Amino acid sequence: MKRIPDIIVAHLNDEASKDEVKRLCEWIREEPDNAKEFARFSLLHAQLRGQLSGEKRARESGEFPVVRQASASIKSGKASRTWKSVVPVLAACAALVCGLAFWLHDSHEPLVEQPIGDAPFAAIEQTVDAEWSGDAKLAKGDRLAAQTLRLRRGIVRLLFDDGAEVTLRGPAQYELVALGDTKLTSGLLAATVPPGAEGFRVETPTAEVVDLGTAFGIELDDHGVANVLVFDGEVEVSPAGDGSKKRLREGEAVRVMNNNAVEPAQFDTTAYEELWPISSGIERSTGAFRFSPPWPRRLRFVRSDDDIFVVPEGHATTLAEPLRVNITKPGRYVRAENLTPSVISAGRAVRSFILHFHPNHGGDRRRFERTTGSITFDRPVLGLIALHEELAASAQRFPGRKAGELLEHRQLELTGNRVGDVITLRDNRRTVSLDVAAPGRFSDLVRVIVDASVEKNADSN
Repeated sequence: MKRIPDIIVAHLNDEASKDEVKRLCEWIREEPDNAKEFARFSLLHAQLRGQLSGEKRARESGEFPVVRQASASIKSGKASRTWKSVVPVLAACAALVCGLAFWLHDSHEPLVEQPIGDAPFAAIEQTVDAEWSGDAKLAKGDRLAAQTLRLRRGIVRLLFDDGAEVTLRGPAQYELVALGDTKLTSGLLAATVPPGAEGFRVETPTAEVVDLGTAFGIELDDHGVANVLVFDGEVEVSPAGDGSKKRLREGEAVRVMNNNAVEPAQFDTTAYEELWPISSGIERSTGAFRFSPPWPRRLRFVRSDDDIFVVPEGHATTLAEPLRVNITKPGRYVRAENLTPSVISAGRAVRSFILHFHPNHGGDRRRFERTTGSITFDRPVLGLIALHEELAASAQRFPGRKAGELLEHRQLELTGNRVGDVITLRDNRRTVSLDVAAPGRFSDLVRVIVDASVEKNADSN
């Protein structure tokens, strides 16, 4: 592990890693003398750079001044007085800079540096029956730099370091050019771009699609003609080789032809239905669970006597305030008094899903019949919200549709009797099981809070 002086030198030369900068800021905050020591290093570094720069200019102009040692100049009376006045200011600035760095890191805006050269900037989050062309042997968890992906068959979900997500269905050819810059040559693509990653670009043989903070899909036919749909938000579509731009909004679709013509198209999401569970981070489900498409927002919950609907609440988001949850520990919960409440701290990147059972029946029909199922997410579950007070408090926290959380009869009835509900968080912290009954006017509602950190959590492997 590097010593602090070495980290300071690396930082002043713009060569320190994020972890090293974090360690340096923590060290500066520990003691006032540490901030002063950092200030001395900074001033000395600035003087040396200034003298070397001046010497270079002098050599280039034919002049050769005598170069004095920085330490000698500091020992002079004038320099000493300057030092005493500058060090406190620099120390205060050091603390301010560190505070600003940590504030940016903890805010909802992702702090991501543009990768350079061969540095990876995306990862494979999930695969379903994926087969790659050639000798490629890519798997879940692999980090990806600039390269071309050739997916022979199956589905693959990619997570970029700025939070953008792309799901591909094979056969597809997709090139990663740089962070926020990609090319689709063939296949079907669905993308979700959260705040902070706007400007994500997909180039196709006939068009360029640039998001404006959105969720969209692109399907290429055998001739490279692009069908572009906007599930949420807005995108700009530009025909290849044409400077014109067309803005599409939620629920709109166009077809970009080989002759640069942009034609209105039917908004038909059928081709994407297979992708939506995977693109939302759901690995599998059993029993009564049925996936509801995450976009567009105007889709409402439908009633069913047999299905528990799974509804993603938009894209991943960073909690601006702490979030109260009812269940945090694995176990089978039958009674409300046995819940394990806790608080998920602000600054945590999360994704929210609603599990909703709303029967069609009226009166007492199916009163004692039960509906069961399990659903597994690809990331750890941080907490479950199942009671009215916490459901109502979290109703406005996530983008997407609402499910009537303000209504008292939309919650789990954890009473312990034969018409009460049962919820289980499995030991793997990724599988949630429901055993529910909704007599009369009642409906069952659960909000699942899943870890959405860009860095893979060790528990999610």
